[in-house]
Amino acid sequence: MRATHLAAVLLLTGSAWAGDRTFLGFQLLDLENQTVKWQSPRMGEGAAVTYAFATEAVDTPGARNCAKLVPPEKAYAPSHITAEQFRHEAAEAFRMWEGVANITFREVRDPRAANILIGAQGEPQGRAFTNVALKGSTAGEKTIERSLICLNPRQPWKVGFDGRLQVYDIRYTIAHEIGHAIGLDHPSAAGELMSYRYDERQKGLQSGDTKGVVLLYGPKPGASPYADIETGSISAPGTPDAKSGSRFGIGEAHDKAPRSR
Repeated sequence: MRATHLAAVLLLTGSAWAGDRTFLGFQLLDLENQTVKWQSPRMGEGAAVTYAFATEAVDTPGARNCAKLVPPEKAYAPSHITAEQFRHEAAEAFRMWEGVANITFREVRDPRAANILIGAQGEPQGRAFTNVALKGSTAGEKTIERSLICLNPRQPWKVGFDGRLQVYDIRYTIAHEIGHAIGLDHPSAAGELMSYRYDERQKGLQSGDTKGVVLLYGPKPGASPYADIETGSISAPGTPDAKSGSRFGIGEAHDKAPRSR
């Protein structure tokens, strides 16, 4: 299996089709000079994606992030989070994206068959990262083949917001990494769920997050195309930063994090 990993990011916004670089709160991934998504390269076409949790060590040679994956309990158990809690929070994170876009997620038992595999880092660094691998499609364009999400087992984790920004909420973090796993990058330092700085001023998707995923997969049937799942007071997003916002993780210490590939 040939895997192609993340290349340089392109600051692509919802108006870029007409050559307009107006910042609208989202940024699409650019891998090998094209935007990427699941199953079909056609923008606005829906997808059905499976996910699973690692049950054993998984090595992915050549992956820039999550190359060594171990079962996720290595990350959440030391913080006294139960397996039931973790699975629930992960399911709710997937549900955020399902709530606005024409993309569905289904948990499967076999980690080898899953499109998205979630685990803990075998080589701890940062907070959380995502790796995206591509495959060729019948149309000659590439689509996402598999995504890996990995959490740092040496960092503390929590369920729910409590104001301690040094301890990341599991649902928020996984939802952010799912965004990467389905084709979104960091648009800014703050203001959106997909922004690269962790904060607790919003629990759900924001306007830019919704616009980005709807551009990729179309709106959820019967839903308002740009309805936020949950709104709250947020800071105004900053100008996209192609250097600081190009890592495929979450947190402020991006100068020490590997570039997403």
